Amino acid sequence: MSSRTAAPASTPVDDRPDHLRGTPAATARRRPLGPPTATAPRRPPGTPATATSRHLRRAPLAVALLASSLALAACGSSDDPAPRAGAATTPAGPVTVQNCGQRRTFDGVARRIVATSNSANVGTLLRIGAVSQLAAVSLTKGNDAVMQGLYGRGIERVPRLTSPISMEAILAKRPDVLIGSYSGLFAGSTGVTVEAAQKRGVAPYVISDSCRQDPAAGTASKLGTMDPWDAVRADLAGYGRLTGREREATAARRELDRRLSALQAAPRAGRPPKVLLFDSGTKDLYTSGRNGPPQGIIEAAGGTNVFDDQDTTWFQASWERVAAARPDAVVVMDYRSGEPGEVAQKLRTLRARPGLKDLPVIRRDRVVTLPLALFTSGFPNIEAAERVRDALERFGLVPPRDRATGSR
Repeated sequence: MSSRTAAPASTPVDDRPDHLRGTPAATARRRPLGPPTATAPRRPPGTPATATSRHLRRAPLAVALLASSLALAACGSSDDPAPRAGAATTPAGPVTVQNCGQRRTFDGVARRIVATSNSANVGTLLRIGAVSQLAAVSLTKGNDAVMQGLYGRGIERVPRLTSPISMEAILAKRPDVLIGSYSGLFAGSTGVTVEAAQKRGVAPYVISDSCRQDPAAGTASKLGTMDPWDAVRADLAGYGRLTGREREATAARRELDRRLSALQAAPRAGRPPKVLLFDSGTKDLYTSGRNGPPQGIIEAAGGTNVFDDQDTTWFQASWERVAAARPDAVVVMDYRSGEPGEVAQKLRTLRARPGLKDLPVIRRDRVVTLPLALFTSGFPNIEAAERVRDALERFGLVPPRDRATGSR
């Protein structure tokens, strides 16, 4: 990364994200999800903000999760409020987080985050009130309404990166932290990897559901090292520290656990219904194995993932395997990408596949369409689990909940 030129002392530097730059600071503070009150000092030009992972020792996963849980538990009372403006409390100085079994140290609280690879992961940042710290996201505009409905306005003003995402496009946003996954951006198809980001002076954070089982194997490694819900909790802990919003992360963790416990306490069917996650594909099906977020979502809803025997996150399966699994329900992902007829084409594919079209799941139309933005790893996964549970009850595949004490 070319070094930045420091502004003259008489010229104040506005290094807020692009959607806030040029607006009065007081106006920005009045927004529902405002900027932090405590942020790291701007680093000198040419000084990289990289997380110094090459100097860090590996930490066992169990220790990493325990440390994250303890950090959250120490940060507030059960009456912690929802995200609000000016809620950042982390002091200036280095910030250390646990990420994929490593202890990563960042220069300070993140002020300009580029979040890629995973739309639900953006929801985690929104849930803790960090919208003002987003320099850019890869969330498609069609999903803004989904996020606004869950976390309020603000995301619509954040700049977007479109695929394929290059290093040059990322650097143009002047980020101090780059969030990506090993199944997405950091897989390296466009030349953007964890190592490449570090060399360009940008600190990487890997979305926890995509941690590599064998880091030494690199791209050949299978992905997924923790329970899907623990991956969400790990990122809540990490983002709380990175953004200076640990109090909001504590509140979000408690909300997640409360809603998840309510779902897990709901009555179960004698045989859990088998649920197929249809992400995309015509020749083959792109879906998720037991290490991906849909596994946790489906199980919390009272079902079982038809591909829970696959030790990976996202993968391709043949339609013959799908038909042989005989799913009881299908969840179709709506990308909301603006492509005309996307969902209609997926439904036509289901209803035309030999071996599948004559199964009860298709003949009885036990198919529900939900936004993909709820199903990649992130806080919105709990909303996805509740909506899948609603669908399974509507299909008569699980007993109805007592609405007086249900999961909502």
